[in-house]
Amino acid sequence: MNIQEFIAAEAEKPFRWGETDCVSTAARWLKIKTGKDFSPLIAAYETAEEAQRALSDFGGLAVAVNRVMRAAGFSKTEDPLPGDVGLVIHGGKLCVAVNSGQYWFSHDENGLIGAPLNAVWKAWSTECQ
Repeated sequence: MNIQEFIAAEAEKPFRWGETDCVSTAARWLKIKTGKDFSPLIAAYETAEEAQRALSDFGGLAVAVNRVMRAAGFSKTEDPLPGDVGLVIHGGKLCVAVNSGQYWFSHDENGLIGAPLNAVWKAWSTECQ
């Protein structure tokens, strides 16, 4: 599955905490592209409050994503390519997203995220172009 097929499939799914939120969407993409399952690292949550509590155990979203990506062997990149995963600023908050080549894609509680490429704060190469 390429990035455009992934986005088309994900765009059909409604937002649900623990299933199609930004963390779960990026984890699903990484499993498709790398075969690595990040589910055991992501605490089960079904609400915004539960997600916040799970992430606070790590020290917040940025720390959690950084630790997971580093532990899985992904290296940071200053030049993200399609398929890479990053932390982006969208709607005044930090989100995990996938580089589509034209924008950063993910979900949040308001629907689909299409953040500009320059909204990236930190990114990791998935070497799956």
